Formats: sequence, structure tokens, C-alpha cells
Amino acid sequence: MLSLTVREGDYITIGEDVVVQVLKAGDTFRIAINAPRSMAIERAKVYEQTRDVPECIRRVQRKAPLPASAQKRQGTPIRDA
Repeated sequence: MLSLTVREGDYITIGEDVVVQVLKAGDTFRIAINAPRSMAIERAKVYEQTRDVPECIRRVQRKAPLPASAQKRQGTPIRDA
């Protein structure tokens, strides 16, 4: 999985036909996607109603550390960074 740091107005291209642009950054952000109409583009919650979470996302989720509150609930020792 490619992970990029972007600023408002930045864009990335995927192949020749897809452009993804950051429109607004801050606590939340908006993205604009320009892609052929034949290409399905779905939000995660819609996608996951009919399919599993993509493997590349599951790998990232497994690597992310649990918040301290979740670690306490699970009895996981909290390590200082």
C-alpha cells in the first residue's frame, strides 16, 4: 500500500484515467475523484456490506497500536514510546 502525505490542492493519479485530489484539509477533509463511470467507487461502509475489508487495509489495522484505553480493557501492557 502506498501512503502519502498531501496538502490541500494536491492530487495523485492512478494510471491514465483516475485523479484523486484533496479539496479541504483539517480535522476532516474532502477528496474529489475523477474516474471513468465504469469504475466502481464506494465508501468503506458500503463496500463492506457486501465484501470483506481489503487485505491491504487489514494489514494496516493490525499494525496500528491500540489506544491506551483499549489496552487497559484488554489487559495489554502499555509501553512508553
